[in-house]
Amino acid sequence: MNRTIYIRRITYISAVLVMAGLLISGCGVPRTKGFTETAMGEIEALEYENALNTLASAEEEGENPALIARARGIAHLGLAQYEEAESEFMTALSYSDWQVDDLDYDVNYYLADTYEKMKNYDEAVKTYTDILSLKGKEVTALYRRGCDYLILDKHELASADFDKALSLDPDNYDLRIEIAGRLSEAGYDEEGRSYLEQFLIEKEKKLSKFDKGRIYFYMEDYENAKIYFEDARDDDDQNTILFLGKTYEMLGDYNYATSTYQNYLTRHPESAVIYNQLGLSRIKSGDYSGAREAFYTAKNLGNTGLDQMLSFNEIVANEYLGDFDQAKALMSEYLRKYPDDPDAIRENVFLSTR
Repeated sequence: MNRTIYIRRITYISAVLVMAGLLISGCGVPRTKGFTETAMGEIEALEYENALNTLASAEEEGENPALIARARGIAHLGLAQYEEAESEFMTALSYSDWQVDDLDYDVNYYLADTYEKMKNYDEAVKTYTDILSLKGKEVTALYRRGCDYLILDKHELASADFDKALSLDPDNYDLRIEIAGRLSEAGYDEEGRSYLEQFLIEKEKKLSKFDKGRIYFYMEDYENAKIYFEDARDDDDQNTILFLGKTYEMLGDYNYATSTYQNYLTRHPESAVIYNQLGLSRIKSGDYSGAREAFYTAKNLGNTGLDQMLSFNEIVANEYLGDFDQAKALMSEYLRKYPDDPDAIRENVFLSTR
């Protein structure tokens, strides 16, 4: 069995999630109260059906209709009910007056995300363009519109958006790494590499050894990355250990990578991030039982922010072990929480044949 999806979406650091993280928290959005506030808590706990029921009570109590519609949209988005989500977000926007506020921007970002989930990238682009027509320096909107332009095979427009985003936030090398990754995925490897090379030249004196190591890592120059990570090594720093271990993995030295993770975990057994990477390294080396144990241990730490990734990786480890009954049971629970994960949907088809 040649399963490889356990490393999906981790090649690059997903800086977009960091940038978009303000959306779920509703930065600048009026504070929810009463049943609406309860529903938002249920949404954060991925209890979307319960949230929709709670929002019905919020409506009966006459709570803020725009915030109710916004919350309903987020719940439907979580349930992969995209048409319903689109309708609710449009309803939320209908309560806006002539003066655009933070709530309008927040809902428009969610609306654009909905269009992307629907693979309606033209509408997503239009939504980001609406945001940028009022806030031309929105780095997140520029970045995400650039990503959608790439999908629509509008490379020049994508590059223009990426360049502008970077000009507005020139020291954000997480963003630069993410852009390089998106370009590489779209087949523009050299262009993506040039973004990193240029940054390394321009910021060489300002970058720490660790930061230089990361740039080389994402340039796939693992020998230089190893040198800088070893120089920056701090056996009690999670990020240094994570990237040092991943570099040795890319160089094929899984034993050293595994021992690096294990040594860190003896001192910091609360690190779900390192447990997850230990599990991935063990899968690559063929230690599927050890991988399952690592994912399970990390998941049981609770409230790590990595529940989705750990749950999926645990499923894959069970598949490698041939424990398909356990994998199916875990997949059923996974899809209840994350019904719009395309990798899981495909994997569930595979499991249904076992």
